[in-house]
Parts: sequence; C-alpha cells; structure tokens
Amino acid sequence: MKKNVRRSSRSRGQALVEFGLILPVMLTLFGGAIDVARVYQAWITLQGATRDAAEYAATKAASSSQAQTQAQTSLCAETSRLAGFTAPAGNPSACTNPAITVTYSSSTSAAGASDRYPIATVTVQATLPFRTMFAYPLFTQNGAWTLTTSATYSIVQGR
Repeated sequence: MKKNVRRSSRSRGQALVEFGLILPVMLTLFGGAIDVARVYQAWITLQGATRDAAEYAATKAASSSQAQTQAQTSLCAETSRLAGFTAPAGNPSACTNPAITVTYSSSTSAAGASDRYPIATVTVQATLPFRTMFAYPLFTQNGAWTLTTSATYSIVQGR
C-alpha cells in the first residue's frame, strides 16, 4: 500500500516540474500570437486609413495645404484607437503619430482633364511606430515595429 502512495506523490511532483518547464514556452507562444494579431490589425487599419485619406484629399482639396489638412484629419480620425497613436490633448485631428506626408498635384493638361475639370492626384504616406507587448530581440527595435503604408488616388474634380 505504501508503494502506491509513493508513486502517486512522485507522479504529482513530476507533473508539476513538467508544467513549470513548459509554462514559459506556452506563455511566450501565446504572447507572440497576440502581438502578431495586434500588429496585423494596426497595419490593416493604417493601410485603410491611408487609402481613405488619399481619396478624401484628392476629391475635396484645391491646394497642397488643403490636401495636407484634409488627409491628416481623415487619417487621425481613423487611427485614433491604434496603439502608438499620439495627439495633443483635445485635438485628435492634429495627431503626430501616425506621421503623415502628403503630395498633391493638379493637372489641366493630362489626358481627360480640362480647365474646368482638372485631375487631382494625392499621395499619402503614413508611418506609425507600433509598440509590442514584449521586446523580441530578433524581430523588433527595442520593442517597436515601424508600420508604413502609402496610397495614391487620382480623380477628375468638379464632376
């Protein structure tokens, strides 16, 4: 009878040691899966917001400064819930992260354009430093990934 008691207590101790050895590996895999999902979601959101900002600015803007303002307002509104988003208190439409670069051009001489209906082209590039939950030495730079997207949109204005 004593032999069976010894074996079961040894088995419990062995199971506890095995669990203690495997737990860090399981937690690392779980944390990595969560971080990959967060980065993917942020990248998809940033990509969609960049595309929408380029379309909005190309459709509405009549100058380079208007395009910059409209694209930034649109991009900041769509990315305000991302990790890494930063904006001045009380003014989320003037965000500093994601950083945005806007290039605007308008042509009346391109094919399909006229003086009355110019073709506006806007290129928006957005960059967001994304912080992961864990600093992965081989995959991040001090625990951050830089997400960058670019979108170009052209439209005949005034129609």
